[in-house]
Amino acid sequence: MAELRAGPASLAGLEWLVRVGVAPMEAWACAMGWGDRVARSHASRLERAGWLERHPMIRGQGSLLAATRRGVRMSGLPASAPAAPDPASWAHDSGCAWTAAWLGARGAREWRGPREVLIDPDLNRTVVWSTRSSLRRSGHRPDLMLHALPGLLAVEVELQRKSASRMVGIASMYRAWISEGEIAGVLYVCANARLADHVHVHAANAGIPHGHGLWIELLDDIREQARGGTRRPVGAQAAPAAREG
Repeated sequence: MAELRAGPASLAGLEWLVRVGVAPMEAWACAMGWGDRVARSHASRLERAGWLERHPMIRGQGSLLAATRRGVRMSGLPASAPAAPDPASWAHDSGCAWTAAWLGARGAREWRGPREVLIDPDLNRTVVWSTRSSLRRSGHRPDLMLHALPGLLAVEVELQRKSASRMVGIASMYRAWISEGEIAGVLYVCANARLADHVHVHAANAGIPHGHGLWIELLDDIREQARGGTRRPVGAQAAPAAREG
């Protein structure tokens, strides 16, 4: 029996991976509307063609999928192939992939994944914050970009707690970006409710109130919505994760 080759559906999945970078199999399947068996079949076809590679995580966690350099060239998209994911980045890479899958479930048609954000110089902003000994400055990019009901949104996948001063510095950068009229706000996808509250408080201190330039979702919620295909327009209402007051 002849092996199945990569067809239009496989190539659509490859294109999504090129835009996102690396992704768990389940997030990729949800993004493409495939069941697990179908997703594995498409992954095998792309792997045989040399357009996809798997990066194993620890036992029981499966692998992260990524387009190879040949796969990126095949897609024709202006992006570069990601490096092999470091264990320290597995959780964040997976969070970004689930966020991209969730955007599709929410009906978002215009979004840019991490690999697309990376090549746009206009999305590289400067964050300034203070430490005990000095004033620090660094470049900062969103993880994804999205056209939603409020307008153009930066998307941050926030899985680890930042210092209060750095968090205010990042929020102040977004406040300035909003004031320039280039974006409508920022959407945070947070690992848990405590981290969501941390973001909410310091963003408000920087002048971005929740629901007015700031939207917050929990990562567990967006995973479940991506799995279930829940369609509620992004930014349609305040996320329940952030408490007022």
